[in-house]
Amino acid sequence: MKRRQRTVYLVTIAAMIAMIGGYALAATTVTTLGTPQSSNVTGGGTPGGFSSIATVTSEQLVVVSSAMAGSTAAGTQGTGAGLSGATTQLTACTAAPCAAQSFKAATPTTTLGDYGEQIVLSASQSSANSAIGFDMAVTISITTTTTTSVVAFAYIEMPTSGTTETIPVYLFVDLGTTTAPVINSVSVVFNQCSTGTSCP
Repeated sequence: MKRRQRTVYLVTIAAMIAMIGGYALAATTVTTLGTPQSSNVTGGGTPGGFSSIATVTSEQLVVVSSAMAGSTAAGTQGTGAGLSGATTQLTACTAAPCAAQSFKAATPTTTLGDYGEQIVLSASQSSANSAIGFDMAVTISITTTTTTSVVAFAYIEMPTSGTTETIPVYLFVDLGTTTAPVINSVSVVFNQCSTGTSCP
């Protein structure tokens, strides 16, 4: 009898441990708001003579706030598909530390309460940056119930300034879901626009 009670007791403990372990495992599969985050940022597409204009310094999963949804759009998407639009100029910085400037992607639409990806750029301002525009194609692979890709575009014009400074730029990309997604990968490609105000 004692052996049977002991066996039942051990099985019960094992089951409880399995349940607790299963709960912990389930909890850790939900992407939390903050870093570190299981994603990688890749960049490329910068043509010759266009180096040191902007680089990605970090990215993070966020919930779109009213401030994010109400921020200025990073340019205007053109009528054509892909990278085609008009730029929004950054505000010139006269002395470090430069204030952060926040934008939402030109597309897709940014909706309050959706999950989004916050991409932080370091934009290099110098007197040589006048009339230089750059566009960005951001591709984010996410998984909720299925795996999909969100593609966003942004168009930015560098400010004209006589000083060399680094401007932090926050770009918010709406992921189109209110369910916390798992971020599989983030790819950012920069291109120089044909003019400071028009892309490509």
